Amino acid sequence: MIKNVVFDIGNVLLTFNPRKHLENLGFPEELRERIYAEIFESDEWIQLDKGVITEKKATENFCKRAEDISKELKLTMKTWKDMLKPIEGTVSILRDLEHKGYKIFFLSNFHRDAYEKMYLKYDFLRIGQGKVISYEINEVKPDEKIYKKLLKTYRLNPEETIFIDDSLANVETAEKLGMIGIWFLDSDGLEMSLEEYI
Repeated sequence: MIKNVVFDIGNVLLTFNPRKHLENLGFPEELRERIYAEIFESDEWIQLDKGVITEKKATENFCKRAEDISKELKLTMKTWKDMLKPIEGTVSILRDLEHKGYKIFFLSNFHRDAYEKMYLKYDFLRIGQGKVISYEINEVKPDEKIYKKLLKTYRLNPEETIFIDDSLANVETAEKLGMIGIWFLDSDGLEMSLEEYI
């Protein structure tokens, strides 16, 4: 019997599309790809998720490595949170599950500054019984440690818990630990998948 539903946040409840954001900033394609690699595929991006580096320091590192595009890198870092918009279909599912009495949790890789801003901005991130966000414990998915932290902190039985994430690797780790994993592709697909269990 399912009692708990655990949501990832990025690309499940909030949109996260860096390439589209870079396009909206008006950068040409070749520059967009370079910025994407410099920032969103960097070690610093993971370190930000882990909470072991500040955005200021990360930006400094980006600019040192690519001085010729430092202006564009700074603009991207200043504005990237603008791409974090609610995925209304999933938010509706979350609210419905809460209304039906399921316990709601969040397990997400997220930067401190970005998460704190989104937490204040969107009330649905304040729903539920608990959360483990990567920067809080210096661990990121798909490492088992962050999942075990959630399960232990809130005394969740994995067999009574559904885990939803847009990363297949993250879902596979949850399943390895005994949870029911749902690989998120879109809200309609999530709704159909949940019908099997709820």
